Amino acid sequence: MKIKGLFLLIILLLTFSVQSDTTVYGKLFITLESQEMNTGTELNTENNESRLGIKGNIELKRELEVVYQAEYEVDPVDGTADESNGRTFKQRNTFVGIKGSLGTLFLGTHDTAFKESQDKIDLFNDLTNDIKNILEGENRLSELVGFKTPVFGNNFSATINVIKEKDGLDDASSFSLRYKTRNIYAALALDSKVKGYDSYRVSFQIPLNKAQLGLMFQTSKEVNTGNKEEGYVVSLSRKITNKGTIKLQLTESDMKLVSGKQTTFGYDRELSKKAKIFIFYTDLSSSMVEKERNATAVGFEFKF
Repeated sequence: MKIKGLFLLIILLLTFSVQSDTTVYGKLFITLESQEMNTGTELNTENNESRLGIKGNIELKRELEVVYQAEYEVDPVDGTADESNGRTFKQRNTFVGIKGSLGTLFLGTHDTAFKESQDKIDLFNDLTNDIKNILEGENRLSELVGFKTPVFGNNFSATINVIKEKDGLDDASSFSLRYKTRNIYAALALDSKVKGYDSYRVSFQIPLNKAQLGLMFQTSKEVNTGNKEEGYVVSLSRKITNKGTIKLQLTESDMKLVSGKQTTFGYDRELSKKAKIFIFYTDLSSSMVEKERNATAVGFEFKF
């Protein structure tokens, strides 16, 4: 049995055979997009990693507790979240762990510490204009062992991951150190041999008058070739009404596309604490002309 299958079995057994504090949750995240490419213009309804999951904890003795989560992507548009394997569900963060006063030790499938370090700087996360189009390091990996510290020094926390490589040699690792207050966020993150790359990332999010400014700087080196590229993200969001927010974002790097540049403008309108509608326009440009595209979209997000 594969490790991730074993984890899911453990989670299910914990959920149904032991009295536990379990929450069922999910998100519908859908857009209608007009995409213009070199081959023409297409109008499509897109699923943006809609998801369904369960999570919870079981209290043990000596101030310890078991924590668990099983989360899967679902596709309400065409019913096939994992298109490469033709499956209805696609695994997202799914893990089991032990939490205590010294921190949380967990194992399973999870976003790397490096990926998590971006926090909320990517204003269009999971959409067609996600920063993963431009930057390396946006990884969710299986067979991952992680440890998260509690908050220390009032506002600091750290996460470290060790990831088993398929060949069993030179296991990869990911690390982040984060500082977070009510208004300010800063992080330093490192990847070592993760998906063939060594990467360094520095992230900041700070208030700017009535807006939030996000900055991210990254360097990634391909382990096998030694090729090194740099990239950055600048994002800005500002509430213009009690329920309306405008968003601007620029991402630029040669990591995935030669002269890759992605520019996005958007507007979110809250309908309630759990629902919103939004619109955006994004332009992806590169000297690789066949990869260029732009898109105009209107979307809906509902959390439960």
